[in-house]
Amino acid sequence: MVYKILFSNIGYAKGIDGSLRHHLGLFGRHFYCARPVQEQVLGQIRAVIDAETPDLCCFVEIDRGGFHAARFNQVDALMTDGKYKFHDIACKYGNENWISRMPLHEGKSNAFLALRETPFERMYFTHGSKRLIYRLAVAGDIFIFFAHFSLQKKIRARQFAEMRRLIEQTPGRVIVLADFNVMNGFGELEPFLADSGLVLLNREGEHTFTFHNLNLALDLCICSESLVNNMDLKIISQPFSDHAALLVEVRN
Repeated sequence: MVYKILFSNIGYAKGIDGSLRHHLGLFGRHFYCARPVQEQVLGQIRAVIDAETPDLCCFVEIDRGGFHAARFNQVDALMTDGKYKFHDIACKYGNENWISRMPLHEGKSNAFLALRETPFERMYFTHGSKRLIYRLAVAGDIFIFFAHFSLQKKIRARQFAEMRRLIEQTPGRVIVLADFNVMNGFGELEPFLADSGLVLLNREGEHTFTFHNLNLALDLCICSESLVNNMDLKIISQPFSDHAALLVEVRN
């Protein structure tokens, strides 16, 4: 049996691809993005889903209907064909965090879609503004974590330590998918990976993020060592976002 997972930072479906031309010419979309633009981008995402047929789709930078997104719930638009009946979407900052009530942060979320009912928990970092972590139980003893780590290096390091503790408390094998934001390279992950029984599947030269002339590997997959020989990682270009998507196949 093969279990397929798609992880994607969709950039709130604003259609900004990371080029300087887009960042300057489409700058206004950061403050208000019309529904037709979002619908076009979400159609492209659905095309990726239709082509790859994942069992589980994990999204960061998705909007559940803030003012700046024209009150458009993007996860609803991704469920229009009725295939993915099980889902959850939640504020990435945590409902009790004051940031979630700020006008430009309202509605900003993480979410997942699953073909089948999947046990899950919402967990939260104690450090940083982006705090939501999803933990889902899939395929026997395998748990999926996905999150969006801080842009601040010191906060990231604390979040990495928190994530490692959560993994150590999890009674099974794990796969971690996230926008790790390791702006300084994979060396940032050494304390997280050291003596952990975890393995990074990405290669540093395979970039997943673009900003003008800057190309970095930020969207990463880390897994339990015992899973490595049963996993494949594919990087999928997303012309509507400054991030590429990850497709992970787990053979059980």
